[in-house]
Amino acid sequence: MTTSYSDLHSGHRFYDEIMYLANKGIVKGYPNGTIRPDEEVTRAAAAIMIGRALDLDGKQRATTFSDVSANQVASGYIASAAAEGIIQGYPDKTFRPNETVTRGQMAIFLSRAFNLTVEVNAPFTDISSAMASYTHIKRILAENITQGYPDNTFRPNEKVTRAQFSAFLARALNDDFKVDLPVSYVKDTSNIYQYHSNENGNFSFVYADEEYPNWNLWNVNDEFGGSYQIVERQAEVGYLLGAPYSEYRLMLANPVKTGHTWKIEYGDEILATYKITATDLTLTTPAGTFTDVVEVTDQDGMVTYYAPNVGIIKAVNGEEVLVELTKVIVPFVN
Repeated sequence: MTTSYSDLHSGHRFYDEIMYLANKGIVKGYPNGTIRPDEEVTRAAAAIMIGRALDLDGKQRATTFSDVSANQVASGYIASAAAEGIIQGYPDKTFRPNETVTRGQMAIFLSRAFNLTVEVNAPFTDISSAMASYTHIKRILAENITQGYPDNTFRPNEKVTRAQFSAFLARALNDDFKVDLPVSYVKDTSNIYQYHSNENGNFSFVYADEEYPNWNLWNVNDEFGGSYQIVERQAEVGYLLGAPYSEYRLMLANPVKTGHTWKIEYGDEILATYKITATDLTLTTPAGTFTDVVEVTDQDGMVTYYAPNVGIIKAVNGEEVLVELTKVIVPFVN
């Protein structure tokens, strides 16, 4: 039997995901026939939805939380989710069932609920390893549960609606709803990248681990003891590279499609013209073999190659190699 709701129409972005969960009894509407898709989801509602999805014991009962009594509808699922280590309370022994779930909390809940362990580099500019949700965001990203936003942010403190939570949960349960990983050309901040330049010799990119809003800040150290800093980010317009508190350049513009052309202008002057001439190359440098490499050619014939999650791996002018990635050092994690 197919469920329907007066305030949910087929044009809603997450209509299919909500209906999938509804027909499984994981989400339920209100007595007046509504589902309220754009209402913020509470911690209690999240516990109920996850509990139903995992077939946890939802029988109402006493809990260890001072603000969740046995007569509360969600008490059984809250108790079960807490016992499974999926949702935890606060240091003051409360659960705060009516508090709204944030995107960061959502990542934690789903990562724990589905025992996710695989992580990928998260290119988002607004998350850091100091956050409790950091590893969980990387895990739901690896599981194709989230993409983040086009401006390369995750917005971990943004509140989640019932429709959004339904979409995330549906993706965790059914591969048909999973989303593609966002393609980013920003370097993994946990690695060190070594290059060779025909003009400047050897140099390396080492993450500065300093606060620089919405950008990744790198220390660039050369073999002669010199050092300077570079910032990079993946934005809605594409991959950007520049100097701190100064100018930056659009190195690889969206959409990343063969034939796409863009210009770098300064006032009335055109400084450079770029064109994507390939998007699916396999290229080997001393650092290894890279796939899905994008080739960009400028008006002077210089060709630069970009690899996902690495950025520039090689630049040539005719037969001359101008710069090349020679090594990626991945820190050992015990």
